[in-house]
Amino acid sequence: MTSGENPVIEDFALIHDGNCILETGTWSVLKNTFSGDVQDLGEVTIVPGLINAHVHLELSHLKGRTVQRKGFTNWIKSLLSNPLYDLDSEAVSEAVQQMRDNGTAFCVDISTRNCAQVASIMDKLGMGFYACCEAIGTQQPKEGAKFFPQKEFTYGRAAGSGHSLYSTGSELLQAVKIANDAAGLPYPIHLAENAEEDEIVAQGTGEFAEMLKGAGLLADCGRKGLRPVEYADQLGLLDESTLAVHCVRVNEGDISTLAERKVNVCLCPRSNTYIGEGRAPWEMILKSGINTCLGTDSIASNHDLSMWNELEYLLENINISMSPAEALALVTGNSAKALKIDASYGSLEKGKRAVYATVPAHLEDLLF
Repeated sequence: MTSGENPVIEDFALIHDGNCILETGTWSVLKNTFSGDVQDLGEVTIVPGLINAHVHLELSHLKGRTVQRKGFTNWIKSLLSNPLYDLDSEAVSEAVQQMRDNGTAFCVDISTRNCAQVASIMDKLGMGFYACCEAIGTQQPKEGAKFFPQKEFTYGRAAGSGHSLYSTGSELLQAVKIANDAAGLPYPIHLAENAEEDEIVAQGTGEFAEMLKGAGLLADCGRKGLRPVEYADQLGLLDESTLAVHCVRVNEGDISTLAERKVNVCLCPRSNTYIGEGRAPWEMILKSGINTCLGTDSIASNHDLSMWNELEYLLENINISMSPAEALALVTGNSAKALKIDASYGSLEKGKRAVYATVPAHLEDLLF
């Protein structure tokens, strides 16, 4: 599949040099002038390399070690009972390789303490990436502070991200946003994820608020009577560079604001179900015209990191019809646009990275 009004091409072929796509078209035409090695994939549907717009790879050692469907506060308690940030490089490497084997070519990884190390692992394994150093806490940003490593990688870039409105001070959230904007990077932030966030932002109360307060991580965002999207908008965090992750707890007004600000939304359907946070209003979000993509979140809140499984879950449970192109865009073109990487990813076109995936056989009927 390519971009354009008629993205499905029968008898599709591409010529590449191992890194970059040199030419695309039909095999019946390209074979007349091509004399190199040929790989025949058979009767399959080839699509651009998939993009996982939200994952936490530093938690790759926690598969099966958190509670399911008991709500966010209980999930957090179970998460914190584990050694969160003792990086298991082998587990991260295995996770990245599995993602690549499942067709993922690019991911947005969020790390609280291991950004540079995870970035190096992804780079070594040829995974395209943004390695985002997550800003968390209530400390005031220092003048001239750097919010992500100033290091060169072959396949990706380091960036910053804000954890959330309730766990990251407003000035720190704004400072990271400014730094990412200056570097031409997207700005990921968990937004409107659960009822606990609603209560903290509106009133500053609740069991989870007390947990954060005890850990010194409760941001001064409460008692404002606002919804999370309203507060984020008030802080100036919402624009076309923002990647709002989850958006489970958004209403019509929130969606209208996100659409007006041209915010990109990353849905994580299976993770929300795993934790028991509810289900984002996928249909309203998609109908609003918001540029929407998918992510898996971490293996601590999902069963695997497969983007095919994420897409399949959404398609089996959504209440509107989607064309094959619209569905596949959630894990390819829309993601590339949201992440400002559409010059290299998101479609199979000349000049872009030579990364592609094939649609699993069991998804062919669901898509086509």
